[in-house]
Amino acid sequence: MRDLLRAWRSFRSRPAPERARLLRRVVSDARAHGVTAALARVRQDGAADRQRDAYADWCREHTPDAAALARMREASARFTYQPLITIITPVYNTDPQWLDACADSVIAQAYPHWQWSIGNDGSTKPATLESLGRIAARDPRIIVTDADKNGGIAAASNLALSRAQGEYVALMDSDDALLPHALFRMVEQLNAAGERADVLYSDEDKLDLDGTRCEAYFKPDWSPDLFLSNMFVCHLLMARRALIHDVGAFRTAFDFSQDYDLMLRLSERANRIDHVADILYHWRKVPQSGATVGDAKPAAHIAGRAALQDALDRRGIDGDIVDVGPAGFYRVKYRAPDSSPLVSVIVTGSPSTLRRAQGRPEQSRGATSLRTSGRREAGGESLDDVTAWPHVEYVGSAKEANGSILVFLGNGVRPSSPDWLDALVELALQPGVGIVGPRVLDAHGRIRDLGLYFERGTTFRALHGLSPLHGGYFGSGIAIHNVSAVSGACVVTPRVVWESMGGWADDLTNEDARAVDYALRVHQAGHRIVVTPWSSVVAPASSSREVEFDVLDNRRLHAKWARALQRDPFHNVHLSAAGVHPTS
Repeated sequence: MRDLLRAWRSFRSRPAPERARLLRRVVSDARAHGVTAALARVRQDGAADRQRDAYADWCREHTPDAAALARMREASARFTYQPLITIITPVYNTDPQWLDACADSVIAQAYPHWQWSIGNDGSTKPATLESLGRIAARDPRIIVTDADKNGGIAAASNLALSRAQGEYVALMDSDDALLPHALFRMVEQLNAAGERADVLYSDEDKLDLDGTRCEAYFKPDWSPDLFLSNMFVCHLLMARRALIHDVGAFRTAFDFSQDYDLMLRLSERANRIDHVADILYHWRKVPQSGATVGDAKPAAHIAGRAALQDALDRRGIDGDIVDVGPAGFYRVKYRAPDSSPLVSVIVTGSPSTLRRAQGRPEQSRGATSLRTSGRREAGGESLDDVTAWPHVEYVGSAKEANGSILVFLGNGVRPSSPDWLDALVELALQPGVGIVGPRVLDAHGRIRDLGLYFERGTTFRALHGLSPLHGGYFGSGIAIHNVSAVSGACVVTPRVVWESMGGWADDLTNEDARAVDYALRVHQAGHRIVVTPWSSVVAPASSSREVEFDVLDNRRLHAKWARALQRDPFHNVHLSAAGVHPTS
């Protein structure tokens, strides 16, 4: 109802011609899809208006004014570490309107120790060349280097890099803009306690042609499995210049996704990758820009897929790249080893249910525990009927399990497709992975959760209540990605990790509470927690996005994990303040 009221207020505030156009669209929707669908569209518009308003409020609160920028300039002089930052920008026939605005944003930086190296990739438009001349004359810290001929974006980036003198290099496109505190925030992070990062990246948003800020992307901290699904790091990206040279700089074979290819190689060598949780970069939505529509540059998607496959080959990973969703999203489909490991599915239903499941046992790969080929689930299907993995045993507890991969199914949970286990096990077999979770659906086919996240001490279900067709926040519904915890509906973990953690905590009773505690211990031990939308299970519905624990479990979780439950590395601290849930 609130979204409908907001949509109505927004409708009334618009000019008469636009109101007429919107009315025609609502009538058309109602005729084509029914009144319910038309009202759903109106509610979506209301929700979008609410989110735009919340983001505008966030921008007013978090964008530094002149006084704040003056304080940043003073603080810069007090930094213990004051590195020179070289911004590199390839240019080819960029519209002077955007190129001049780009220059304005660089010169306005509160942090003074910068150099701007522009690689002019054989531009032929006189207006662009005149603009470059004006820009070079504006500040001695700006260098323009001209190529003899057009060589492509990677070649132009390498040209700009060849003149870089900074210890760190920041990447910037010629029609985009930095916020004035961008370099300050990055250097502020480098001055924070601890080892200095080799690579840093920030949050970003987009600019409409009229300068309106929109489509804010509040990113997670470094998420290696998400990065193999999408180049989420994007802008602003900064790395040690020496490391960029060590990995071979930009490669022309991956033009249009040269930054993805570079970051894939940087991530293999970097000791530390930091995320600065602040919007420091505007990606301008000029016509035919990748910021305008996802499919504006199909060459970028093709080059990104090639860069990702090259990374798998380089890392010795046996897998294929599958296109999913819009341009720029991929799925790494890992191939299972020839000798598929035994998987133990641990069913936490009642003992009588398990006894019925063991009606016609058969031996499984020499295991002392028996494969329960008659194990029946709700709806009359056998687990064997919906499980394609060749070597499986069904047992009632981890003590009975013989498999190298353990799969804990919560009470009343059932798989939804034959490949549900394959998609989970292929990830659990990857080095460094400690837990894998599937997409959990309710009985009505809506998403119950795709991982859990923490916010100010409360645990929430990601994507709760959304359609399985919903893409999620910046692709979280279609991308394999890292999370801090999964729900107790289905927890997949390598046996060696389970044993090293000592299994479930004895003092917790609720399956979600035990799963959260186990995940936090696994994460603390340095293992990754991964969720995949390519495996689904069906579980009893949850009426609330918030995960509800009983009083005693809640008290014990907070006693052990108070700090971890306050700040989730994979849930940006600004999301709720900007009117965005990470899954809507």
